Amino acid sequence: MSAESAVPSRQQPKWHLPAKKVQPTLHLQNSLTKTKTEFIPKDGRRVTWYNCGPTVYDASHMGHARTYLTMDIIRRILEDYFKYDVLFVQNITDIDDKIILRARQDYLFKNHKANTKELDLALINQVEKARKEFIDSKLAKIEGAVALATQDWNMFVKKMTPEEIAKAVVIDEKFKMYLSALQVSFDAVQKAKQALEKKDTSKQAADELLEASQFVLSLYLDKRKGNEVNDPKVFRELPAYWEDMFFKDLDALNVRAPDVQTRVSEYVPEIVTYVEKIISNGYAYAVDGSVYFDTTRYDGHHGHHYAKLEPWSKGDQALIEDGEGSLGSKLQGKKSPNDFALWKSSKPGEPEWNSPWGLGRPGWHIECSVMASAVLGENMDIHSGGIDLAFPHHDNELAQAEAYYDCGQWVNYFLHAGHLHVEGQKMSKSLKNFITIQEALQTFSARQLRLFFLRHQWDAKMDFKQSSMQETIQIETTIKNFFDNTKAIMNRIRSDGSRGADEHADGSITHRYRDAEKRLLEVLQQKQDAVHAALCDSFNTPTAMEEIMNLINETNKYMAGGAKLVNLHLLGKVAKWTTNMMKIFGVAENGAEIGFGASGQAGVSTEDVLMPYLHALSSYRDQVRSLARDQAPHKEFLDLCDRLRDTQMVDLGVALDDQDDGTALVKLVPREELIKAREKKLAFLAEKEAKKAAAAAEREKKRLERLEKGKVSPLEMFKNSEEFKTFDTNGMPTHSKDGEEITKSRKKKLQKEWDMQKKLHDEYLKEFPSK
Repeated sequence: MSAESAVPSRQQPKWHLPAKKVQPTLHLQNSLTKTKTEFIPKDGRRVTWYNCGPTVYDASHMGHARTYLTMDIIRRILEDYFKYDVLFVQNITDIDDKIILRARQDYLFKNHKANTKELDLALINQVEKARKEFIDSKLAKIEGAVALATQDWNMFVKKMTPEEIAKAVVIDEKFKMYLSALQVSFDAVQKAKQALEKKDTSKQAADELLEASQFVLSLYLDKRKGNEVNDPKVFRELPAYWEDMFFKDLDALNVRAPDVQTRVSEYVPEIVTYVEKIISNGYAYAVDGSVYFDTTRYDGHHGHHYAKLEPWSKGDQALIEDGEGSLGSKLQGKKSPNDFALWKSSKPGEPEWNSPWGLGRPGWHIECSVMASAVLGENMDIHSGGIDLAFPHHDNELAQAEAYYDCGQWVNYFLHAGHLHVEGQKMSKSLKNFITIQEALQTFSARQLRLFFLRHQWDAKMDFKQSSMQETIQIETTIKNFFDNTKAIMNRIRSDGSRGADEHADGSITHRYRDAEKRLLEVLQQKQDAVHAALCDSFNTPTAMEEIMNLINETNKYMAGGAKLVNLHLLGKVAKWTTNMMKIFGVAENGAEIGFGASGQAGVSTEDVLMPYLHALSSYRDQVRSLARDQAPHKEFLDLCDRLRDTQMVDLGVALDDQDDGTALVKLVPREELIKAREKKLAFLAEKEAKKAAAAAEREKKRLERLEKGKVSPLEMFKNSEEFKTFDTNGMPTHSKDGEEITKSRKKKLQKEWDMQKKLHDEYLKEFPSK
């Protein structure tokens, strides 16, 4: 062997590249393809997203929540789980036919009510005329309804059996709402007539009639005086109020604010310029001060396609007219019934802005195309909204933008939130199942509503019903109990230096990885992979939540009985990962390490927080010292401990759960929950005591009845009977009243009665010896 070969090699050995595990990639259910397509942002980790905002003219309802809460969940997953840098843009529509009509009608009705000083026949006649016009307008689709309802309202209502109403609703889904409004107004008219007969002409009587008839009277007033409303303030105040309420509702639902908020009224100049460009590109034309999109010219020209999202809805006049609005549908001059307004010539009683085509206002569809383009340009990653907007609104948006840029694809991924039903039916005021967001929040918490949404696939129909909400509340309780139990176990760590800071006082902590820990770690990793796969599968939150709940159940078994010793580090890892997923979904607060978190109050000092607990501890110490000085019985110390647990701690929102080993798990629980549980326990104990007292009273009653029965001496018990004539020295009958001797069998029965009475009488004498 040479000296050179004997020298050990100084080169590093070959390094082997680890095998890469194939991971699922994010796919989105894309309305433009009707398939799940891989998500590929156009600019690396940056994502541009436009979400259709509300038309603000009324209270936000659960249908709105279906869209905005759903998109908030998806946005949080993209930002906080997949770590994309999302630019989220959302608009407010504050110029629209619905807003114009509602603002005008509210204004006219309030003025009319303010100027009505008394109830008179003229007012009643006006309301009846309004009802007649309402009937002519709203019931015309129902065969024979107008004639009968006008001639004899009571007969018409009587004819409207549930079966007939169901038929009418098929023809017009708002029929029940119209019927209800007319009935309320009819009843108010009858009451007003009775008031006049009694010489009651007060303003209160007049206001009652007007308020009950507001729905029908507003249309009547608008028809006659709507074109006289020309104060721009009227059309600004209504949407401003409901815009403010909308954002308050979203804040209450813990929905993140948009990164960029646009408002139509601030983009009118840009809308005019945008429309001019579409005209110059050859895809729009002006008629009598209005501008229309030329769908015939656009469709198939230069590779353009109209109605990309719902080609089967192309030409659906009912949907097109609804998209044009009740005011816009009256405009004339369209080349094709499929064409839609980009700019509407304003009539008297409508807000107006200057344009090359005269005074007018934007069409509904152009508003979003312009605002989205103003921020995101000629192409965006995501556009979203409710499924009911797909056609014509979103299809028209796409056509307008692609006509403006003369491009083939303005949006890469279109996301549509599914419909929301209530107890199996479409939400509608006429069905009396219309639920505003504020009404829902009076019954359920924002966390519960979000958990409910997470349990439903975002693009599928969702049925908002009590039974499902109760299941959701149970899931919330299960998650909360898991967090509480985990924190309680981890808070039992001793930190006084006498033992390791990671050990329980009772020595029930282990740092070893035994089979139980290996199994729990394996479950955690499986669930992490399963949740990742579910979220990659077009944000499949129902499956993700199911996997998380399975992990919680397995961990509960580990804490409860799967292991005699608990590994705090592993337990903490599971709880922290679960908490992090709840944060990502918007269920837990960002500041929480483990658990849902608790909202802090601004301006509350540490002293304010701690003092109630310190007072309780000081009071308990004083009482213990007092009992010790008095050398009180052992039971009094235990009673004092129970009062601390059941009263002071409950009032402070602290649960002390006694364990078999004599220690207690300490949990922070909402005070209301603990008080409710305490009241339930006290009610149970009170009921138990009441039953015990009732049983004792019943026993005492029977005892007294027995004593009363024993008051008679056995020597005398048979002598008052007409059945017997002669008796022996003990008072036992020897002969009947007929002189016949008592038979042996009869005497045997009588002896038993005598013996029983003697026993009762002896008890009586023992209770009352003087008697």
